[in-house]
This record gives sequence, C-alpha cells and structure tokens, in this order.
Amino acid sequence: MDADDTDLIEIIYTAGLVPELWPKVIEKLAQRVGAHGGSLFSLSEGQLAWEAPASTRPIMEAYVEGGWDRNNPRLEGLLNAKPLGFMRDQDVIVGNYDELPIVRDFLRPHNIYGTAATVIPGVRGDIAVLSVDRGREPGPYTSVEIERLDGFRPHLARAIALTSRMRMREARTAAAALQMVGVPAAVVRRQHGVVATNALFDALVGPVFLATGHGHLALSDRAADALLQQTLRRQERMNPTVRSIPVTGQEGAIGVLHVIPACRQALDILGPDANLLVFAQPHEGAPVNPDWLRWLYDLSPTEALVAAHLTAGLTLEEIAQQRNTSRDTIRTQLKAILRKTGFSRQTDLVRSLGGLNTLSPQLLKPGGAS
Repeated sequence: MDADDTDLIEIIYTAGLVPELWPKVIEKLAQRVGAHGGSLFSLSEGQLAWEAPASTRPIMEAYVEGGWDRNNPRLEGLLNAKPLGFMRDQDVIVGNYDELPIVRDFLRPHNIYGTAATVIPGVRGDIAVLSVDRGREPGPYTSVEIERLDGFRPHLARAIALTSRMRMREARTAAAALQMVGVPAAVVRRQHGVVATNALFDALVGPVFLATGHGHLALSDRAADALLQQTLRRQERMNPTVRSIPVTGQEGAIGVLHVIPACRQALDILGPDANLLVFAQPHEGAPVNPDWLRWLYDLSPTEALVAAHLTAGLTLEEIAQQRNTSRDTIRTQLKAILRKTGFSRQTDLVRSLGGLNTLSPQLLKPGGAS
C-alpha cells in the first residue's frame, strides 16, 4: 500500500461522517484504476439516492431522468451475483452485452465502455452499489485492477454503513421538524428524493401528489409538475431562490406549492441540498408575517407590509388609507411585489401567500436573516 492508497482510505472514512465527500472518494478511486468517474447508488426503504463527481454528474442525472435505473439488466445481474468484491459488467450479463439497450443507447453515447461495480448490503435491507467507469481507450479492466479495487472494498463498506446511519438520523430530524409545520410539507433533497413528509402532506398523495418510485415525487397537474421538476434540477444552495408554483385540479386552482431552499440554520434541521416543499391552500383573512415575506421573496419592508395586508383581505384603497398614501403608490408597489414573487395576478399572489401564516420562521430563512 502506497501513500496515495493511505490518503484515499482516510478520505473514505471521512466521507462516512461527511457524505458530501463521496464524490471526491469516487473520483479518487476511479483515478487509481484509470477510470474517468463513477457513481454511488443507494436504495433504502424504496428511496434511491446517488452521488457522483462533477465529471460524471450530468451522466447520472440523465441516467435517472431517462428511467434507466428502472431498466438496467447490468444492475440486476450484479444483484443476482451477490459478489464479495468488484465485478465487470460483462461478467454478470447473460447474452450479448453490446446489444443491451442501456449499453447501445446510453452507455456508449456517454463514452462508457468499461464498468466495475460492487454491491454493499446494509443491515436493514438497504443496498449500495458503487461503480467506476472508463471509456474505450483504456480497454477492459484487468484482474490486477479488480484486485486493487477489492482492496478498498472493506473500507468502502464500513464508511457507506456509517453514511447510511447518518442519513437515517437526518431523516428523523427532518420528520420531527415537519410535524411542527401546520400545512402540508415535505423535505426533498437533490439526488435523494423525498426524505421526510408530515401527515398533512401524506393525505394529498393521490389527489395532488404522485409517488413515482424510488422516493421521487410528481404533481398530478402536469404543467405544474414540469415547473417543479425544473426547479428542483436548477436549485442551487449557494444562490437560493424561492419558487411558487400554482397547482390546479379538475375544478380549478387548489393551492400553491412553494419550493423553499434550506439555508443556514435550516440546513441543520433539513440536511444539505434540501428543499422544503410547502403546499399552501388559501386561508382568507389570515395575515402573514411581513418579515417572512422579506426573507422568502427579497421584498422591501414596505412591499412586505403591502403583501401582508393583501393576504389579510384588504383592498388597495384600504391599504392606501392605512399607510396614508395614494392608491397609485400602492399599485406601483404591488407591481414590484408581483415581479419579485413571479405572479402575474393579484389573486394568485394572495392565494399563494395565504397559506404561509402557520409556518415556523426557522424553516423560512433562506438568507439566514434575523
């Protein structure tokens, strides 16, 4: 074992405690055998999660979005083989490997010609699959390279088990936090799907939300779902933005889904790269704390007060009288509010904000404001 191997083992165990380091582990492991990337998939209680380095993350996103995770005979062969070490794809497939749709239509177009993978079972029935991929030029993995990967497997297994326990603890913490939220809410993490819901949210699965397998979520309103999936793909923790998505049913508007990225204090509660989904249904006459609106939509103090008055049912004339200003001034402020919140109509804005009056402020601080 050389110094590079020792450094990699140290990083592996660190990733067990700090899961955000798994992409670095995969990248370093791939480099040890001349590969260009790889992935770590885990399946626990029906929820699929994955990690990948930057070099292969777009490929993994396309893999999941294209439904290849549900049509992958390579994975089926690997699970059936139950290997105690790493195996090559070709060693677990019966028949013509090159003619498999996933090989022909997905792997080859993404320059993946060789994969070595191992299955790591968990104590609670969960499983993890770690693989390293490389292109055409290096050629198939040799037995020496497989042995080198096998040398890291015991360390990988221990660290992955530790990560699994950490994520279970995060899910329990998030679930406990959601019980304090007085509206339907869920926590969704990129690459992990839904990690926690509350009972009010669960009651909407079917009429409003659809479970799409492996812990992922969709809206029954197709137009709204397209916006939701686009938002979840583009959401970046370092530049958090709140997205409010009107949701309709057969009888018209039924509510608004707020996608709220967790930041600062909320990261400790909901976990890294988490989004809080809040389904707000209109509560007429229920005022919203103006400070929350400032945090959520970057409104000015005056704009936040106007928006709060609107959710309480006041007209523009009544707000103008209360604030001792003109109706035109309030209308100008309303236009700014609509622009910042992404709504085109006052009625949609009021319906959207009306369900936020019961939320915990700690979960609604994308900028960590106080």
